[in-house]
Amino acid sequence: MSESNSRRINQFHLSSETFARILFWGAWFLPTVLALMRSGGNGRAWESLLWSACICALLAILPRRLFRVAQYCSLLLTPALLWWIAYAALNGIGPGWQAALAATATSVNETKDALKLAIDAPYFVFFSLVCVASLVVSFYLYTTTLAMAATSAKTSEGLKLIFALALLPFAYSYIVSSLGAHLPIIFLSSDSSFSTIGSATRLVWEGVDQVLYGDILYAGHSRLPAKVSVHVKAPRLAMFVVGESVRAGGIGIEKIERGPWTKALNERVNNHLGVWLPTTCAGSNGTAVSVPMLITETEPSNYKQSATAPSVLAMLKAAGYKTAWISNQDTNVFSESGHDYYWTISRSAGVSDSYDEEMLPIASAFISPLRAQQNAMTTPYAMVLHMHGSHFSYQERYPVAEFAKEPENLSSDDLTELRYERSEEYSAKVIVKLAALLDSVDYPAFLVFSGDHGENLPSDHNGVLTHLGPRATIRDGTTTSFVLWNRAMQLSAAPDTLLRNVINQNMIAHVDIAKIFLTLSGFSNDAVTPAKQVTILAPVEVGAPAFTVNDCSLLKP
Repeated sequence: MSESNSRRINQFHLSSETFARILFWGAWFLPTVLALMRSGGNGRAWESLLWSACICALLAILPRRLFRVAQYCSLLLTPALLWWIAYAALNGIGPGWQAALAATATSVNETKDALKLAIDAPYFVFFSLVCVASLVVSFYLYTTTLAMAATSAKTSEGLKLIFALALLPFAYSYIVSSLGAHLPIIFLSSDSSFSTIGSATRLVWEGVDQVLYGDILYAGHSRLPAKVSVHVKAPRLAMFVVGESVRAGGIGIEKIERGPWTKALNERVNNHLGVWLPTTCAGSNGTAVSVPMLITETEPSNYKQSATAPSVLAMLKAAGYKTAWISNQDTNVFSESGHDYYWTISRSAGVSDSYDEEMLPIASAFISPLRAQQNAMTTPYAMVLHMHGSHFSYQERYPVAEFAKEPENLSSDDLTELRYERSEEYSAKVIVKLAALLDSVDYPAFLVFSGDHGENLPSDHNGVLTHLGPRATIRDGTTTSFVLWNRAMQLSAAPDTLLRNVINQNMIAHVDIAKIFLTLSGFSNDAVTPAKQVTILAPVEVGAPAFTVNDCSLLKP
């Protein structure tokens, strides 16, 4: 063979192999484009595209033998790829662990119904055909290449360079996270929901978490199914936002001079787009006890039922809502299967290293069909968002760049107070952005917020710090609650009618917040009747048994 012919063959091999790798990359990357198109953008579209492009590139530029293995695995996983595309076409976001559990447990009829929905979804057929064709053509081209050339494991210098460039976003983010520096982070945990490979890695991680801790399966499948007599057919958006360690009045009219976001919330209330609710007695002064009671509408006297009772979100699911559980807290606080979408933090020693704003693009993506089909939508949407809020180590709950430099020479106690206030102001910022989501919908939309409990601070001088101490105090036993809504909800006059019995109370119970959420969601046309007894499951005296029910009037400073 002449030298020129050999050169042409080698060039053909190289171009054929390169094209095969590009097609392989595109097959796994293009679904990200679909998800972002269907979600209307997640607030970080460019970061999500870069993240997905890089992680898919890492597979596409593997050494030849490993790349061949990746191709075989991809062909075997084609059904999973089509499932991801279908889920993204319907929801504007990729599936998570709970969606995978639901898929493995579904029936043939449910699969057929889901397939019909997917086929009707915009772009599903197009992206499915393009991605599968790309995998098949990539496999064929690479097979031809290997048949015509010796299968060398040598990797070209160009591929090595691309591999290094693809690693840069991950290396950068790892360094930023390790140093604790407050710089823009490209590698964001929520971006995995917009990438096929990212979803796969997250599913594996959550599967390991499930094996190690058993949070989802144990708690999820031990809960009773929700049974309701109501079926909501009209489109609506319902948000239940659970805060963390929010003192009574911590986000409200008493703090409007603290910063721009609390002031913005108060202006919204003044414009009749919300209402500050009375001081709320928490079900308990500890998250693991109060949240299950709050989210299942359980009285402290019946707290054991909160371990198996369905959540208010499950009740909405049974009533016809499309539902999502979005949490920036660990899954062992509360978990429940059966919802349409889940997003929770990846376990990191049981503590979230993500700011609460990370939940916003997920919430936005979930309701994108409600915004996109303003004149044809018939399905109501609901979600629970569990914030990390003002949980202690307050300085880790907000981006320090959002606030002025901390004053020098502050005492340790004053610094604690300052950081707590900033964490609450940052929570107000997140809620302001959630309120903007309410305004983006033409249908009635509302948000109910309540902290899980309060917090003790050094300035209280009561001998107790943070929460869940030897006794519950008025500071950690009570919390802030309020309701926000959009113009469409205001025009319906529903908030004024349904909340009239609640807003004039001196104190309301956590269980009242759940009632308010369900009532505004369409479960009743009658005004909410507040609880006759406002109680807390916590000792009010040092040395008293931990699981005792006390009237909130007994709480001391």
